[in-house]
Amino acid sequence: MEKKYLDFSLEEFAQDLGSKKSMPGGGSVAAYALNLANGLASMVANFTSGKKKYAAYQADIERILEECQVFHRESMNMVDRDAEAFLPLAAVYKMPSETDEEKVAKHAQMQLCLKRAAGVPLDLLRLSKRVLDLHEDLLEKGSVMLLSDVGVGVAMLRSAALSARINVMINIKDLDDRDFIVRTSQEVEDLAADIVKKSDYIYEEVFRRLR
Repeated sequence: MEKKYLDFSLEEFAQDLGSKKSMPGGGSVAAYALNLANGLASMVANFTSGKKKYAAYQADIERILEECQVFHRESMNMVDRDAEAFLPLAAVYKMPSETDEEKVAKHAQMQLCLKRAAGVPLDLLRLSKRVLDLHEDLLEKGSVMLLSDVGVGVAMLRSAALSARINVMINIKDLDDRDFIVRTSQEVEDLAADIVKKSDYIYEEVFRRLR
């Protein structure tokens, strides 16, 4: 990639996404959705910090802000990491496969690239869980004036996690390594189920409090 998506404007990213290009795709969108969810957590924490009403939570709010800074960089990098992981995979599809030797070489390279491609959305799921923990804290410790932003944040995060789940599965379904498939699938399902359950709870709790 000549230019990282990190350097794109919102308009440029949207135009590339909607064009007849293989990148960016669903994986990059999932990573950006997670970044937005993290950004909302940071915003809620920033507006809570220093307020007398929430002084008892100030240490927690400062921790959340520090973690949001780290998670911002990690999630934003995943937007590009997902696209970069696709490049070698796309190259494998173009490898010759006329002879038996070429078929064996292509298959071996495909297996390697698929595992690497699955690694990005799996990391995204793991990070989603950590960002979700921040929103869970902010449900009780964040300013009630920004309660709706917590709800939007977990809605975005839920979408990012379920999108990452799909992107792991599409990359591992054709692997020969059954142990890897079973191990990875189990982690993905456990993470996704936990994230969906907790996100739904937080969202519904936000909605209940706003009524």
